[in-house]
Amino acid sequence: MLLKKKDLPEFDYLEGWPAHYFEIKNIIKRKEYLEKAIDLSLDPAHDAYRMKFLKKRFFSENKKGTADSFMLAWIMIKAAAASKDSFMIKRQTRELENNLKNLCLYDFTCENGDEQQVLEEEWNDFARCYLASCVESKSYCSTLFNMVPLQDSAIARKIVAEVNLVTLTYPAAFGMETHMAPLRQILIRTFCHMIENGSSYWNL
Repeated sequence: MLLKKKDLPEFDYLEGWPAHYFEIKNIIKRKEYLEKAIDLSLDPAHDAYRMKFLKKRFFSENKKGTADSFMLAWIMIKAAAASKDSFMIKRQTRELENNLKNLCLYDFTCENGDEQQVLEEEWNDFARCYLASCVESKSYCSTLFNMVPLQDSAIARKIVAEVNLVTLTYPAAFGMETHMAPLRQILIRTFCHMIENGSSYWNL
């Protein structure tokens, strides 16, 4: 028999704002709470920038909070890197530039330190989401048609190889690795924090 779920009172994410901002996994609700915080002037120095990056990441181009444009850009760069297509260099360069723009890593300058801080918070959240999606994915953490699970160390090395490919090797082929450097550092730092013995997988 399926048990009834108890309706628990919703956590007040405004308490101690913005400490729990990224704990709001439902993006529609995240936007609603952010709108409330703006109305209440809870963090006026940063909340307008939070809204700017929230809209860019989840609500741009007719998106309605269901698609992460940061994750999509990451997937597109990964796919391009894996294709090893040596033709159409100009097109690949344009596509890489566009994906870097979607990550706020190309042709984008923060107007002040407050905006830079909020952008880095958004990158940090993306890094956590990306790593969680890897380690929680059965297909990512297994081989032979999902039949044989990989060891933890093999999964960690797989993630490291992917991060190196997307943030260093592939953009370096177009002379654009410096644009990826800020996100790369955040990904490495987040990896070391989230993964057991994480720093041992990097030549730090």
